Amino acid sequence: MDALTSFAPLIALVALVCAATSLGTVPIKKFIQVQEAKHELKHGSPGFFRTLSGWIIIVLWLAAIWFIASIIGDWWAFGDLGSAIARSFRRLEILLHILSALGDG
Repeated sequence: MDALTSFAPLIALVALVCAATSLGTVPIKKFIQVQEAKHELKHGSPGFFRTLSGWIIIVLWLAAIWFIASIIGDWWAFGDLGSAIARSFRRLEILLHILSALGDG
């Protein structure tokens, strides 16, 4: 049982990669289709907004993957899942404060 506990972060990492791939394939495919279908990307054009929304979905997908990967990496490094989750939420809070400060400027 102790061997399984030591491999738990690796199993979680493999599950994360599989889930990220399966969830990320659809938005990436849609984004590529929008890019291929566009003719010009002037501000205010429907193509511009479709492209912008495609990027937002991809950025949110990457942010979610980063957040979960930071929990898994912290868990692997220190061996305590509860503390890894707490530290990860603290990192997320700091990131949101930085983004908020950049948005004000």
